[in-house]
Amino acid sequence: MKQGQRSMPILPANDLAAAIDFYTDGLGFRLAGILKDDNGKDNFAIVQMDQITIGLKQSDRAGSGADWAGYFYLADMPTFVDQIQGNGVRILRGPEDTFYHCKEIDVADPTGNLLCFSQDNRPGPDGPGL
Repeated sequence: MKQGQRSMPILPANDLAAAIDFYTDGLGFRLAGILKDDNGKDNFAIVQMDQITIGLKQSDRAGSGADWAGYFYLADMPTFVDQIQGNGVRILRGPEDTFYHCKEIDVADPTGNLLCFSQDNRPGPDGPGL
């Protein structure tokens, strides 16, 4: 029986509105929904890009810093890079080819969550995209 169907990392967002803008206007995600707390204030958002879903939780917690908060596979890295740079997103690393046959970039969201976007250059049984 197949159990795993999808995943949604939950990332802290010090400023939920700024995080939503970054993911939608900067990275090209779409806003799938916003939940409110008991006082009616926005405190959780879900953003999606095709099969990638991320939850953003209003929080005072720090972002992931130097450690990846998420690793996301893309179909077309050059197009994604052009898109996000055109939207003013700063790429911290890459595009860089890795020894494990991926092309990667790192970006940080407004809270400091480090995100790696990757294209599997050798999909299939020999590639890293398990």
